[in-house]
Amino acid sequence: MKNAFIQIGKFVLIGFIGVAGSVTLGLMMHGIEVLKPEGINFAYVAFGASGACIFAVYHLRGLSASLGAAIIVSTIQFLTASTWLPLLNSFVWSFGVNLPVVWLAFLFERKLAVFHWGKFIVVGLVYGVMFVLLTLVVGLLQRVEAMPAAMFQQNFLDGMLIGLGMGLGVQGAESFIHSIEAHTAKR
Repeated sequence: MKNAFIQIGKFVLIGFIGVAGSVTLGLMMHGIEVLKPEGINFAYVAFGASGACIFAVYHLRGLSASLGAAIIVSTIQFLTASTWLPLLNSFVWSFGVNLPVVWLAFLFERKLAVFHWGKFIVVGLVYGVMFVLLTLVVGLLQRVEAMPAAMFQQNFLDGMLIGLGMGLGVQGAESFIHSIEAHTAKR
């Protein structure tokens, strides 16, 4: 029972600090607009929370559990967003951002582990690229003729900031957890 509470505490810590990092950068860029669920800038909250959740599940339970978490949070985001966005946009953005985060969490925990600080930079860059590619996919599927460079630039910046903030929060929370575990192991 004690172990279950410790796992829940770790999940809450990683999730909360991860979303707090994303929301903080969103507030700096767009102000209070990031807290309005019907606005486009709510992506800082929505994708910060879903990404932090996936990272937390990967940290605690591994690859298969994080894939399940990604499908669950994508479905929740899709159902929620489809109430005010077109179904195609909701589907592409919900699943298109969250499913690659499983791969990103794997890289973060395994392949980038040698970089003790700075993993969040990779997360930010990958999020930025994902946002650009998803903008292109949605535009092509909707047969949008005019997609100005400024739209891609803004989406890259927003995606990068969401990823940077969330990644920094997750990395900080995991470092805190590891330091506590190391301290208690010495006793």
